[in-house]
Amino acid sequence: MARPVTVGLDGSDESLAAAGWAAHEAGSRGAPLRLVNAWPGPEQTDLTPGREAAWQYWSERALRSARAELDADQPETTIVTAQVSGLPAPVLLAEAERAQLLVVGSRSIGVVAGFFLGSVGLELAARSMTPVVLVRADGHEERHGERHGDVVVGVEPHEPCDDILEFAFDAAARRDGVLRAVHASRVPAIRGDAPWVVDVGLSDARKEAEHALGEVLAPWRDKFSELRVFEEVASDSPARRLVASAAGTALMVVGRGPRRVGFGPRLGPVTQAVAHHAACPVAVVPQR
Repeated sequence: MARPVTVGLDGSDESLAAAGWAAHEAGSRGAPLRLVNAWPGPEQTDLTPGREAAWQYWSERALRSARAELDADQPETTIVTAQVSGLPAPVLLAEAERAQLLVVGSRSIGVVAGFFLGSVGLELAARSMTPVVLVRADGHEERHGERHGDVVVGVEPHEPCDDILEFAFDAAARRDGVLRAVHASRVPAIRGDAPWVVDVGLSDARKEAEHALGEVLAPWRDKFSELRVFEEVASDSPARRLVASAAGTALMVVGRGPRRVGFGPRLGPVTQAVAHHAACPVAVVPQR
């Protein structure tokens, strides 16, 4: 059996939105869907027997309810549930090792289009060696998880990005959509040069960036020859351009470098900004 698409479920609106998105994704991949609930269990010393029983009851109820709804919506997808004793982050990190994709919910900040990326979501996105998709509850409808829609991927041509591009090209191809590959970089400050010198310098820099982006995408264009791919090079803040590009998009794909040790999990400033503010599901793909 194929490795599952795994989703962390706690009964909240955010996790239910993530489960709906994950169910459609599992269907498009021909993979089973695994719903996982992590609860403290007996190892948490301040959890009284009464509270433990109540917690376990509500955890089981959340899993049963979500499974019943998803079974009705996705009858062809195999759905399994698991109630695992332990804290959410380590439980889901362990689950991610056996999954092809980990999906979690994220809360928005009031009316601002963005994620409230808590400590669990941050740790999963920063530490998992399996791609992690963050799904918001507000404004989320089932069509966002369906098999159609455009995909945007943020690309830095001068850094390794094969894992990121493979994920993005595959996601766009399965959705019968368009892939937009976006590379943005800030314009360096130029002082003391004549205007025509500045214009020539910026033009040359743009041509170089377009060439580098085209070279990086070329082998993936060949592999996914039927997929429509648009390249975009912009002189702008990478985070600002990617967040703007997320509007109306089915999925945003960004990368994360190898795990670092010390000082906790790190996503990098661009990836973290996109995870917080992009108005669509965001896939954080580790680049090995």
